[in-house]
Amino acid sequence: MHKHWKTRLAPAALGLVLITLAGCDAAEQSAQKLAEEAKKEAQALINDSVGEVVDEVNRQVDSLQDSTNRALGKDDKEQEQDAEAPQVEPEKPIEQGVET
Repeated sequence: MHKHWKTRLAPAALGLVLITLAGCDAAEQSAQKLAEEAKKEAQALINDSVGEVVDEVNRQVDSLQDSTNRALGKDDKEQEQDAEAPQVEPEKPIEQGVET
């Protein structure tokens, strides 16, 4: 009688194991998909945050430049002229070498 019970239980146990494995595979795929979506959202948030930080730094730099120009006594017209005038470096004199 024990043999009859064991022979019927083995296929049922095997079926249960297969269903469990299929469920685990589906759960793993779902978890991977969720992780990928979370990664994309995190990257988007980081990009937005970096953009906001860069904008704030630019505003602070502009403010610092304005206050520095005011402290140096430059007015808006001088700043515009400085911005429009090309920056030209003075030419370096050619040094004469000594021949030996």
